[in-house]
Parts: sequence; structure tokens; C-alpha cells
Amino acid sequence: MELSPGIGIIYEDPQFINLEQLNFELSDTSPCINSGDPEQELDNDGTISDIGANTYNNQFCSDLGDLNYDNNIDVVDVIVLVNCILLNESCSICFDINQDNEFNILDILDIINIIIN
Repeated sequence: MELSPGIGIIYEDPQFINLEQLNFELSDTSPCINSGDPEQELDNDGTISDIGANTYNNQFCSDLGDLNYDNNIDVVDVIVLVNCILLNESCSICFDINQDNEFNILDILDIINIIIN
């Protein structure tokens, strides 16, 4: 029987912080983040559960929408997200503003709503 990818199964490098020193915390680009069973208990941050014993903990995501980490949510953050989407630049999990596991126009609209409100 051959296994195939599905909910809770990945065939990619989990991207631990430091495997050699037994640090199994997930990096912010890990495919394990928000890839667990959506029918199970959510993580402490309210997102879909992560795969693995340790849930993802990123201090940078604490200010939703501040993608350049300058303590301001403004048009620069929108530009950072647009570059991520259109130029296939590195996108961290923090860029998924609506937490649907995709980087798209809906995340841009969510940042704009954060700025307006």
C-alpha cells in the first residue's frame, strides 16, 4: 500500500529550527504549520493544528498585518505582501492574514481593512 499526501501527512522537510541540537521547534516556513486535521482541536492561536509535538510559536506574528516588523501597519506592509504574491518572494506564515493557507488578494484586503479601522 502506497501512502499519499493528505491531511496530517507531509512528504517534505519539516524545517525544524535546529535538528542537530534537537530543537524541534518549527521555522516560519515549515510545511507543518496549519497542516493538521482541521476537524481536530485548534492551536492556541486559533489556527488549524500544526503537525508535530510542538505547535508553531512565532513572536513576529503577534501584530497581525505588520509584515515588515516596524511596529506600524501601513501601505508598506501591503507592498511587502504584494511582492510576496506577485514576485514569488519568501512569504512567512505571518503573511497569511486570514489564515486560509494561501497568500492572495484576500490577505491584501484584510491588511487594508486593518489600516482603515
